Amino acid sequence: MKKPIKMSYDETDLRIIEEIRDNARISYKNLSEAVNLSVPVVFERMKKMEERGVIQGYKTAVDYCRIGYPIHVFILLHDDRCRDGVPYMLSQMESIFQFWIVSGEYDYLLEVYLSTSQELDDLLNELYKIGRTHTMLILNKLKEDSL
Repeated sequence: MKKPIKMSYDETDLRIIEEIRDNARISYKNLSEAVNLSVPVVFERMKKMEERGVIQGYKTAVDYCRIGYPIHVFILLHDDRCRDGVPYMLSQMESIFQFWIVSGEYDYLLEVYLSTSQELDDLLNELYKIGRTHTMLILNKLKEDSL
């Protein structure tokens, strides 16, 4: 069997990634100026990174507090009571923004945005049917994405 080729990326690729991470709406012209390459070269590099799955999409940063979801919570969940279909069950819960399977004492890490503390209580009551939880209320975000 053939070994997969490990793709290497140079400093310019990393600078392109950093620029688009900071501003996904940057024009190719402005991006090319920022990394000192021509527009066609930047376009080709980005296209290759998209094809290889390095760049998986372009997202909008949303301040959920400003649209009515001031409660931001991370919840660790251990599936003590329910072994089958937990990922599907979690994916059906509207207030769960993202979740991951994790190693360690807990099985899942949930990121949740809610409007009220009552919604948090209701969610925790649903999660207790799956297992035990450890809840962490976000008080203040200190740092965003970084390389």
